Amino acid sequence: MITLIISGGLGNQMFEYAAGRALSLRHRTNLSIDLYILNKKTKATIRNYELIVFNIETPITSSIFNKIAVKGFGLLKSSNTRRILLSNTGIFRDEKAQCYDSRFKKLSEKMTLFGYFQNENYFRDISEQLRTDFTFQAPLIGRNDEIRSLIELNTSVSIHIRRGDYSNTNSNLPILDISHYKKAIEYISSQISNPYFFIFSDDIDWVKNNLDLSDSNHQFIDWNKNKNSYIDMQLMSLCKHNIIANSSFSWWGAWLNTNPDKLVIAPDKWYKGDNGIYPDGFLPKEWIVL
Repeated sequence: MITLIISGGLGNQMFEYAAGRALSLRHRTNLSIDLYILNKKTKATIRNYELIVFNIETPITSSIFNKIAVKGFGLLKSSNTRRILLSNTGIFRDEKAQCYDSRFKKLSEKMTLFGYFQNENYFRDISEQLRTDFTFQAPLIGRNDEIRSLIELNTSVSIHIRRGDYSNTNSNLPILDISHYKKAIEYISSQISNPYFFIFSDDIDWVKNNLDLSDSNHQFIDWNKNKNSYIDMQLMSLCKHNIIANSSFSWWGAWLNTNPDKLVIAPDKWYKGDNGIYPDGFLPKEWIVL
């Protein structure tokens, strides 16, 4: 049995699930999900379990052992001490969010995973299975179905601009400068004919005031909120090309895009202090960094 302690928003939960699913399939064992961190409802984790929007039937479990382990992890200051204690108790925590931890390939069939696992190397070999698992269950209706039709009929390009929660001074994720999007739009426009842009943002008014798209066909989408926010990812995945933010949400929107000729433009800075060089496997090799 592989147990996955889930945390974060939808994009993070998808990375975590993908790693857990890969490990469980490798050992031909079951995967279960522990919601302890989400259920804590601390200021840092005001999140809900969001994988229910997909074709996933993984059972939910709870363990007092996992609760103790998570609490203990936060009390240990030394990363070496944490690593040793966790490994000796059957819990695996990745060291860095974007980096593939080679210890993962040696894990046994009785492990609890607790971390971010934001690297395609954890799950690249089960990509097709994940595309099945990450099938959105609910059909698109109303305005979203109208947008779907436009996406399918045109040379559609999604643009994800995330600002709201990144404006928090405690966030280690910077708000991307508008120049990133202007460069990405210019590049996309030089590679394809008649692009039709679909802009997804939590601050559409700011986008309208700062990004001039008057020379291009475009649509703004900002009505999918709260429990329906996943629909933005669903629509992004249907676009033929993607311009993503430094966000696991639009990372997955682009990854789920099945167009074999897709262009995906990613920012050259994800976290504050990044130098534009990403760890191997964090971005698919075909994606373009600008």
